[in-house]
This record gives sequence, C-alpha cells and structure tokens, in this order.
Amino acid sequence: MMNAVYVLPRTPSGRRALWLLLPVVLYPFYWSVLTLVPDSWRVVTFAVVVALAVLAVVALATTGVAVVRDHERSLLLLVVAALTSSLVLALGIGEALGGH
Repeated sequence: MMNAVYVLPRTPSGRRALWLLLPVVLYPFYWSVLTLVPDSWRVVTFAVVVALAVLAVVALATTGVAVVRDHERSLLLLVVAALTSSLVLALGIGEALGGH
C-alpha cells in the first residue's frame, strides 16, 4: 500500500519540526540585517549564528524522529529539511576549507 504525501505536516512532531526548521531556512534573508550590527556588537552576531547552528541540529533531529517514528510524509517538511541540511553542509564545508 502506498503512503499518501501531504503538503502540510499531519503529526504534532512534524509541525514542531517545521517550526524549528523555518528560522534556519530564513537565515539568508536576515543575514543582511546582521551585517549592519556594529563591530562592537559582534558578540550578538556570533550568538545568533551559534544559536541557529544548534537550532538546525535540533530541528533535523526532530524531523528525523517525525519521519521515522511518526511516519510523517509532508512534502513541505521534507523540502525544508533538505534545504536546512544543504545550508548546514555548505556552512560546514566552508568553515572546514578556511572560512574567511
């Protein structure tokens, strides 16, 4: 029997994972705001980046639980999780190759 694919998450863990993933995916859109922070407040920018990295790991773990345990088949959740994974991978490779 074929599992149905939905657009929006149907399970509570799927909805929770989607809300955790959205700030990470939207990070490139508010990066320009973070670049306006003066040099004396760079700690704020660093804290936001670290918080988003932790949030990305937690969100991907929650997505994994939703997909494996709760059989969540939301198209939106899977696409946003793939985007988040690619952002985390790109950031990790960029930092490993020398960063700035």
